[in-house]
Amino acid sequence: MRTLLRHSAMVAILISATTLCATAQFGAGAASQTPAAREAVARATAAKIEQAAAQPTPKGPNGHPDLAGYWAPATGGNEGVFGPQRSLDLTGKQAVTFITEDDEINGDAVAPKARWANKSLRPMYKPEFAKKQEEEFFRADYLDPSFGCQPEGVPRVGAPTEILVTPAAVVFLYQHRNVYRVIPTDGRAHDKNADAMAMGDSIGYWEGDTFVVDVRNFSPDTWIDHDGSWHDDNLHVTETFTRKGNTLIYVVKMEDPTLFAEPFTAKPATLIPGAPGKHADEDYPCVEQDQAHFVGTERH
Repeated sequence: MRTLLRHSAMVAILISATTLCATAQFGAGAASQTPAAREAVARATAAKIEQAAAQPTPKGPNGHPDLAGYWAPATGGNEGVFGPQRSLDLTGKQAVTFITEDDEINGDAVAPKARWANKSLRPMYKPEFAKKQEEEFFRADYLDPSFGCQPEGVPRVGAPTEILVTPAAVVFLYQHRNVYRVIPTDGRAHDKNADAMAMGDSIGYWEGDTFVVDVRNFSPDTWIDHDGSWHDDNLHVTETFTRKGNTLIYVVKMEDPTLFAEPFTAKPATLIPGAPGKHADEDYPCVEQDQAHFVGTERH
């Protein structure tokens, strides 16, 4: 699709005319999991987090908890701060789920409505913007600026894949789309002369044992999530990183006084150390191949 990897995955799916053989994975399991199976995954994830949090918290040279390392979602899947996102598993490690064309069509009709009903996943806009929010949500697959290979930006990019810590800065590496951020920690203020960018302008500091990243000066050309939630240049984002044992809790709060009815805090994401010796890999380049072939604007 937008990358060579995703394009190859779509070719493989289209080989079968009436039966799709793919792992449409939500968080740590397939979309077709039974409630009992999802509950079992949730219990296993909670136990994994509890065990990791009970370990001693490593300290860095600055005396604060050490944030450095390669981090992965505790779910083992792609659960993000804005809820699970669908992805294909090409590793062969997940069980294959067989679904029919009718199953997929029915899911496309039901899933967006169920997600729209869950208001905890996105900001609440002022009344004068409510109609636009609903329209953007249900046309998100068609309107999403990232589909044209535009950067996702903060906060949509989520928690970093790998963190590097230096005396004067913290560096975030993101495996998805090969992006990075350098967060100064030397006490400087925001750069008033910086151009507005998708990632904004970040500065970092410690509040006790929590690392805080204050982000301003955003380009208004990005969405904050994959649900069509837009913002303007007044967006202000505060990210916090709290290490407890071998867990890293990532929380992101958003404020946009022009558009939002109130500040919005996304669901916290809990990360645990990834495979020993692992580092953020290079992603495939983004190459747009889909938009010219859209035949509708409905959401899937």
